[in-house]
Amino acid sequence: MNDLNFELIPTKKADAPSFKINGITVHSVYNPFSEAQKWAGQVAGQIEGRNKPDKIIIFGLGAGYHIEALTFLLKKEENKIEIEVIEPSEESFRFIENNFNVSELLKNVKLTIYKDASKISKKLELDRSNILFCELPSYKKIFSDIYDLIYKLYGINQFFSPSSFKVLVVQPMYGGSSTIGNYLYSAFLNLGYDAKILDFSKFYDAYKYMGEFTPNEDHVNSLKQMLVNIMSEALLSSVFNDPPDLVVFMAQSPASERTLLKLRSMGIKTAYWFVEDFRTLTYWNTIVKNVDYFFTIQKDDFFEELKNIGANNYHYLPLACLPDFHKKITEINKEDEAKYACDVGFAGAGYFNRKNVFAQLVDFNFKIWGGDWYAGMPLSLLIQEGGKRFTEEEAVKIYNYSKININLHSSMWHWDINPSGDFLNPRVYEILGCGGFQLVDRRRYLEGIFEDGKDLVVFDTVDDLRKKIKYYLANEEERLAVAAHGRETVVRNHTYERRVREMMNIILLDSYEQIRTKLIFKKENVSKLLKETEGNEELHRLIMQFSDKNAISIKDMADYIKRGKGRLSKSEAMILMLWAIKTKLVKLEGL
Repeated sequence: MNDLNFELIPTKKADAPSFKINGITVHSVYNPFSEAQKWAGQVAGQIEGRNKPDKIIIFGLGAGYHIEALTFLLKKEENKIEIEVIEPSEESFRFIENNFNVSELLKNVKLTIYKDASKISKKLELDRSNILFCELPSYKKIFSDIYDLIYKLYGINQFFSPSSFKVLVVQPMYGGSSTIGNYLYSAFLNLGYDAKILDFSKFYDAYKYMGEFTPNEDHVNSLKQMLVNIMSEALLSSVFNDPPDLVVFMAQSPASERTLLKLRSMGIKTAYWFVEDFRTLTYWNTIVKNVDYFFTIQKDDFFEELKNIGANNYHYLPLACLPDFHKKITEINKEDEAKYACDVGFAGAGYFNRKNVFAQLVDFNFKIWGGDWYAGMPLSLLIQEGGKRFTEEEAVKIYNYSKININLHSSMWHWDINPSGDFLNPRVYEILGCGGFQLVDRRRYLEGIFEDGKDLVVFDTVDDLRKKIKYYLANEEERLAVAAHGRETVVRNHTYERRVREMMNIILLDSYEQIRTKLIFKKENVSKLLKETEGNEELHRLIMQFSDKNAISIKDMADYIKRGKGRLSKSEAMILMLWAIKTKLVKLEGL
């Protein structure tokens, strides 16, 4: 907020002045102490009427009278609750500090001064539902824009819990984004979300087999499109049976316009994570218009393109590692060591530029893993297992047992190294997560994310790459120090759990009212069901199993009953019958 005007004003209490910000009086001009005690009593009343919070957020420091009254009241009643005060302006804090004695008060509370409102969403604490948010009424008027954002930020905790939010991750048939989707799904589960994954990889063999029926390329493409349409219908059938709150599509997953519009009509939020190079795969321009949120691993040029087609729902979300999976091997396996250990290693597909660069590294103890190489001598001697594709579990071993991991981003248009590459591929994060040392070609987005020479080492030319390979093979201690620091950086700042938080921050703050209404409605329905079934002990007991989730469906109850043992009660048998009828009706509707 710019151009703040301050005015110190007297009150009826000589020892308790007030002040104005932009003409609005912050505290009562009659008795600020009495006003503060009344405000503190109201906040204390909220504490008594709910589960005791472990933190109170107060929007507005003001002269501190209200905070003093609240801390006194909480101390008197022996309530040990953390208090954080948010002051929405550096300028207002300086005025308060110069005109009021708040130094003692600030020893007992945490003060947060927001310098940049655009960074507020990064403070979202979705795993904390025991926060009470309150405000100094005058600040709500003076700093209305910032207040609205912070109100949502902390108000979310009053109705949102990951376990009550259903997420469906939709995979493509094949490709790198399928693997990333698995990691994203794991991260949702790790953070406590009610998450499921829809994996279409089993359709891939049929997709490839379509070419066996006819040599006509148009016919083959038509058959393949029919299969994609079937997958879209399968997705809708799954959603009809068990509606999620959010569907996250990975790049190249079956997301037809009809499917996306149908999900929107059902009140289901949709997100699409385009983990591809927008210059290579251009179908994004048809997807972005039909999803609620479009996440990308590129910005700058890509954002300009998106802006040019009228899109405004795009957000930058870089890749990451999954620390539970991409980790350092602490116990050496002799068999794995013999197979994977080398001075220089690379795991990835044989793109044109990589073949040209790696052909100039054949004099090193170099092992290349992956498919699509079709390389001639002498490079072919470095290809492991005949160019067989490796699993993600094998990639972890490659990154661990290679002294130096080369990470050259692929390019179909450059002879060797792309001088203007931007996005970072998954390998950047995964090698670091495994504690591997990495030599990576210079990329625009490395700056400010990882530090050259401290987290990893950047090369610019093939000659530069060769020199750095020799240097770091000869300087093991330095190499290990860089790898260790890189691992600390990536685990601290670049995990898929962190990406889930960033994604959900954006979605929840943007769709605050819709999601709030939906989740509160679910919670009220559970409470209503519990009350209505008080006379039916067995049904009431069954519904109680879902009270902590704040949501319940027939499918939830049916799944719970199927996991049980022993004879079915009448209520359980009735629920299973209702679920069977519902699934039959869904199938009929899809005909």
